[in-house]
Amino acid sequence: MAAHDNRGRLSVDLAGNWRLYSSTIPAGSRALGTVSRDGTQSETGALIVTQAGIYSQCNAGTLRSLPQSKVVATLAAARAGTSGGAGRGQGARAEDGATNMRRVNITIDGAHDDIARQLGGGDRSLGIRRALAHAARSGYKP
Repeated sequence: MAAHDNRGRLSVDLAGNWRLYSSTIPAGSRALGTVSRDGTQSETGALIVTQAGIYSQCNAGTLRSLPQSKVVATLAAARAGTSGGAGRGQGARAEDGATNMRRVNITIDGAHDDIARQLGGGDRSLGIRRALAHAARSGYKP
């Protein structure tokens, strides 16, 4: 039996038109773009993330589970500009819908960096924004 080079491979297009694959997504979910499984066009669908942070492929309203660690790694590569697109961040939008962002440098220790990455599903900035949003909802006032 011949081995398949693309077996288990995922590719993500954050600027992909997910509506080509599903006109609706589950309530509380958010479409991020498109995802292709095993490097084939026939295995392409809408990439969605649920409120719980679970990534799935959606085709015509039907959900298909995805390997979470592979999705996180593929998303990180796509956002860093190391795969796909003509340039860094082409068409990429913040996973939490944040707008009017600006680049700033922060300094944190390794333990807090790990926490930020976990909260953001591998995206440190998203993790920090989620932690700050939680603090604001909890009544923190500077």
